[in-house]
Amino acid sequence: MKLKLSRYQTKLFMLCLLLGAVPVVVLGIFSYMKSSSLIESKVLKGNDQLLLQTQTQLENTLKIIDFSIFQLGNSQAVTDVLQTPINAKNYPLVDKLLESMQRIQIYELGIRDIELINMDQQWIINNKGYAKLEEALDPDYPVLLAELDKPIKWMTQAPKTGPGQTGPTSVYLIKRFPNYSLPSSAYLVTQMSTQQLFKTIPRSSELGSLIVLDDKGDIMETNMEAGRELAMRSLPVFEEVRQSSELSGYRTGTIGQEEFGFTFRKSTYNGWTYVSMVSLDSITRESKSIGWATLWACAVMIAAIIMLSLQGTNNLYRPVRSLYQKATDPEETGGGLQDTQDEFTVIERRIDKMSQNYLHVTGHVKRLRMELRPFMMFKLAQGELSSHEIQEQLSLFGYNARPSWLAVVTIRIDSLKGTRFGEPDRDLLLYAISNIVEETIPADRRLYPIVMEQAQMTVIAGNEDSQDEFKQFLSNAIRQVQANVLTYLGIPVSAGISRPYKEYEQTYKAYAEGLDALKYRIAKQSETILFIENEEPETQMVFFPEHLEKQLVEAVKFADEKRAHALLKEFLQILSNRELTHNQMQNWLMKLLLDLLYIPEQAAATFASLDTNAVPLYEQLQRLNTVQEIEQWFHLHIIAPMIETEESGKEAPYQKISNEVIRIIQTEYDRDLTLEECASRLNYHSSYLRRALKKSLNVNFTEYLLSYRMEIAKKWLMETEMKIADISQKLQYNNPQNFIRYFKKTTGMTPGQYRGMWLNEQNGE
Repeated sequence: MKLKLSRYQTKLFMLCLLLGAVPVVVLGIFSYMKSSSLIESKVLKGNDQLLLQTQTQLENTLKIIDFSIFQLGNSQAVTDVLQTPINAKNYPLVDKLLESMQRIQIYELGIRDIELINMDQQWIINNKGYAKLEEALDPDYPVLLAELDKPIKWMTQAPKTGPGQTGPTSVYLIKRFPNYSLPSSAYLVTQMSTQQLFKTIPRSSELGSLIVLDDKGDIMETNMEAGRELAMRSLPVFEEVRQSSELSGYRTGTIGQEEFGFTFRKSTYNGWTYVSMVSLDSITRESKSIGWATLWACAVMIAAIIMLSLQGTNNLYRPVRSLYQKATDPEETGGGLQDTQDEFTVIERRIDKMSQNYLHVTGHVKRLRMELRPFMMFKLAQGELSSHEIQEQLSLFGYNARPSWLAVVTIRIDSLKGTRFGEPDRDLLLYAISNIVEETIPADRRLYPIVMEQAQMTVIAGNEDSQDEFKQFLSNAIRQVQANVLTYLGIPVSAGISRPYKEYEQTYKAYAEGLDALKYRIAKQSETILFIENEEPETQMVFFPEHLEKQLVEAVKFADEKRAHALLKEFLQILSNRELTHNQMQNWLMKLLLDLLYIPEQAAATFASLDTNAVPLYEQLQRLNTVQEIEQWFHLHIIAPMIETEESGKEAPYQKISNEVIRIIQTEYDRDLTLEECASRLNYHSSYLRRALKKSLNVNFTEYLLSYRMEIAKKWLMETEMKIADISQKLQYNNPQNFIRYFKKTTGMTPGQYRGMWLNEQNGE
């Protein structure tokens, strides 16, 4: 059959052929390149994950050994042996040390032997027992000990083998005594079993060979064949990796005629380098098979396109229109199509827009996922998540769903005084503290830190065997956080820690306990760590020191600033010494505040200075954290303005006369004073003097005289050892019983009880 095509049909056929063949060829090439790239990327990524897994498992084991040796080095058994000459009498100390050393030589950790070397006394203690240093010292140790430049360090020693031979590298953990001064007098050397230590290295080579280099760049362990291992030791790529400042990366190199890719990760813990080696030729072979499959697929597709172009030239417009309609809205297709190129341009534009929308949505989803962490923590702290929701959220963010122990730590700033920050910076500082917590506490030991209710909150998890060990970890971690905050921000912070618990559902209760623990900072110094179970006192009846408060109010009324300040200090000292709950402390302080604020109300006076920063006084009082801050606040914002106002009214009627009477009473209280005598000395009538005292002091002469004598009696009871009978005689009482009766009526206790209470408070009982 002779094929006849018109000129237009020929052009249309060529156009269809180009439109069909070119995309197929391009798609085939792209698919081949993309698949090859993906294969290589997947292999390298798999190697990197394998390196990370191997590094993590190995370093976890090393850190456990490091921690165990650190504890052993600081134990009493080691201290006693190092400080005591070894003889037959003291040999039980050696047995005790050997017992401590054997306890940590667990098979799974790979510890082969632990040796304590005393350079001063020239002896060595290891699993074989006690021996003289010259008899039992390993000849390789002097070189190792000379290279020790840290208090505790992982060190390696290459095997002593002949040319063309390999052997296991020796691994040691060496700790010196003392830690930070030279020369060292003793060493604690831990010998490792390399076979047990490197058991986590997979022996399969499907993803390539795995190599572990020490801090000198020497091969310590590998899963490759022995012959290839010898060839690897001289490769320049290892020297390049060792000198590289990158913590992870990728290099290429050749062994013979074969090209290899080297993925490496450097450890910041001990300087070891983990290298994965994979043959790039094997990856290329996989890519070539994909290339041939792609080529055949493209050939079949081009043949089909030629056949379809020949058979459907006249109907080609129909699929183009169908494609256009699927890529656009129906309203945009009206009026027919005249230019095919324009339609493909529209289709291309629509696809680009869809791609941009996809990228935008993907980025938005990633941001939302990151924002979900603090949201989840807020909901968890408020108790608004069910058990099922908690497990889903923990799984989503990769947190440990079943830790042995949990605790909530809340951190607040103690004070910004004396720092470069002000109150407007408090919220930003809390977020900065949250970042420091995130960097200080390992991610596997905590959930995401958040700022909530003017406090930084972190849920810390642990797998310790006992609650005491977990609490010790909490204490150490928070002290490190406090040190870092003081170093980087220059501000003191305190932490409140809840009771340890085991289920995440109890987090909201633990969060409340953490906040409650912080409330007990009032009676503590700054930069303190408060465990709620240690701070929360048992419920008990505690009586308010009403007599002391009345004296303070009277001192403010009489504008006696010095005495008022002393009484305030005494009041706050009683508050901090007694075992009060936070609510009881706040109630005492609020009652004192209300009674002081009642003074200007009695005098029909107004104190504008009490309204500081337009913040209610009770809120200002609740924000104070320490006894010193409370004392300063009461003095500056309450007592001082009141006394200043009282003193400004001294020129009021009768004030001057009353001051003269008070002066006479305070200087001659030990005489038999009467109102008539004072009136005669001041040249006033006694009734006028009585009225002046009543107007200015709201008390009569006798009441004030007796009250002042009571104050003198209290002072003598606290500051002297005078007998009660002598005090009553000096204060013009006819007999001691009258004095004791009036003292008890005034204070609620006898003079002897008052003196005993004061002595008990001074002695901290």
